[in-house]
Amino acid sequence: MPFQTVINDQQAPAVAGDFASTNPFANVLAGPGALVAPAGGLIVGNFAWVGPQGQVSQSFVAGWQLGFLGRNEQALITQFLGEATMVVPQGFMVTLFNEGDFWANFEAGATPGQNVYADPNDGQPLAGATAPALGVGTAQAGATGTASVTNASTTLNVTAVTNGIVSPGDFVTDATTPANIPAGTTIVAQLTGTAGGVGTYQMSAAATATAAGDTFAAASDNMLVTAVASGSFNVGDPITGTLVAAGTTVLGQAKPFSGVASLATNTTLTVTSVQPGVDLLRKGAVVVMAGVPANTTIVTQTAGTPGGVGTYTLSAASTVTGAGIPVTTSDSAGGRGLYQLNANPQTFGAAAVAETVTVPGTAQATGFKVRGTYGVYPGAPTAPAGLWKISSR
Repeated sequence: MPFQTVINDQQAPAVAGDFASTNPFANVLAGPGALVAPAGGLIVGNFAWVGPQGQVSQSFVAGWQLGFLGRNEQALITQFLGEATMVVPQGFMVTLFNEGDFWANFEAGATPGQNVYADPNDGQPLAGATAPALGVGTAQAGATGTASVTNASTTLNVTAVTNGIVSPGDFVTDATTPANIPAGTTIVAQLTGTAGGVGTYQMSAAATATAAGDTFAAASDNMLVTAVASGSFNVGDPITGTLVAAGTTVLGQAKPFSGVASLATNTTLTVTSVQPGVDLLRKGAVVVMAGVPANTTIVTQTAGTPGGVGTYTLSAASTVTGAGIPVTTSDSAGGRGLYQLNANPQTFGAAAVAETVTVPGTAQATGFKVRGTYGVYPGAPTAPAGLWKISSR
């Protein structure tokens, strides 16, 4: 387990996959050598499918039996200096349950009485009266816009962004005159401006000529989800779209921005501190804090560290004056926010037309229902997301 850094007044009720009662339970029957974790391992607390020869997969296979992977201390830390894991490595035996009472983690939330479904892409528990829709939303990867460069300088001056965001690690090109920026050049860091938007950036290689007003493109393995029509986007989910590269999946999601700021009765927001490890505060982000009208967004950043401590312009005036006020955004787990993708850097939704991305598949019925109350404990996700008791009865 991770090195302890926090002491809670109340113990967490359980870990995903734990038994929720001592009531009778039943497991999926298997013969000798069956129910062994496949390549890539299995995630404890998720559902898995069992084939006719006892093979196991956490991706849906038509006709295979479904079971819940309970927590029996069978996961193993294999990453160097790793502190915790919920993954059973390849080759390890597992037990899958088709009846019983368990704790399950619902990242998209749950309500007592709802049916429990399995995400066909990774077996993650989902809740709903009927099979819930998987992720459907609007997203961007990479960026396009206008920029200038100076011969022998590693500074890229972005003067306009058509759409999308620029992120460290992106591969940048000059679409007007490709030879101006050497092939394979990446963005090292943002130096000034609005996070991911207009401003100056350090490149990994110097420009070979001076140019102003050229069209630039940044290919990225980061995806910014700006709206969610239904469902949610979770780690391991495959992503499809008109311009999305084949085989693209979600590797992770940045923690939504969180900090402290001061307000005046105008459109100025001054961020004075930022919680470590959170995402940047970007143009277009919906600000959530006392004294700021609902649906107020960031128009631009006027000073400070891009996306961090500094001064921002809001789309609506504050109704209060004060300092030390907590500030977050409307980004959420599985919803709006920044995601890391596995595919090679790509550009989609960065033109004038936004890209619709989807998580393919149909949620599979499991025979379980949400029975218990939400696991409220210090550090727990905001209700209704988090741990819930599920039962096959």
